[in-house]
Amino acid sequence: MKSRYRFVGTPLPLTENEAYHLHKYWKKGRRDGTIRAWKGFDIDSKALLTPVLLDCRNCHHAHHESCCEGGFPFPPAHEQTELLELHLPELTKRHLHRDKQEQLQQQGLYERHQETTGLPTIATFKNDCLFCEVEGAGPACAAHRYALEEQLLPEQVKPFSCALFPLEWIVEEGGRLLITALNEETARFSRWGSAYRHDFVCANLPLRLRASDKGAPKVSENIRAGLLADAFAPDRYRPVYQEMKEILCRTYGDELWQEIEASYQPT
Repeated sequence: MKSRYRFVGTPLPLTENEAYHLHKYWKKGRRDGTIRAWKGFDIDSKALLTPVLLDCRNCHHAHHESCCEGGFPFPPAHEQTELLELHLPELTKRHLHRDKQEQLQQQGLYERHQETTGLPTIATFKNDCLFCEVEGAGPACAAHRYALEEQLLPEQVKPFSCALFPLEWIVEEGGRLLITALNEETARFSRWGSAYRHDFVCANLPLRLRASDKGAPKVSENIRAGLLADAFAPDRYRPVYQEMKEILCRTYGDELWQEIEASYQPT
């Protein structure tokens, strides 16, 4: 049965379980006022206050694996793959080492997995996304680096979901768009699920604070012990709608972000 809902930026559908929890959450939020309508959007004012910090340059100081490692990205939308394939030859030449180039020639750019319901997504190399290429400072994503070099938006080249984290955008069949973000409640239906909250401190400030406590038990197998004070410094976390202002404005315009910001101002 076709779902009433779809994630923005990927053709991957919500599961029945995700759709069930989303329906309950969305209905409750509309009823209690934490989700409010504005034009074609439903703004989740509670979730958008979730404190986050995308301190990606310090990712490996805090985690054994980044979110680019140990798997594959969400399937990109068809309109995105066309631009990616256009730039792939030069991207490959600049940023992928010889072994990856050989794999591309032999196997192609895409793989299909049961977890992606057979939809094509970027292939993996030694269990990491093919585009995961750490080159000193800066983004670990080769597609992201290439986009910046070519003065393109990163989300034009890399899978859109990779640029969206930890925001979550979901469209219902009537066309209304829920603007929300990953937290304990939304993890039940978000594409990110609970693993991203339990394994990465960027979207979970309480987890970061526990990781600072040397006497506390290990908080996650993926989080390094003895985090440096300036790696995901707790005092630099801010609401997700502020941390992700650029992609909100680029995708839906400044007016939406201003409307979100205004909702938190005293009246």
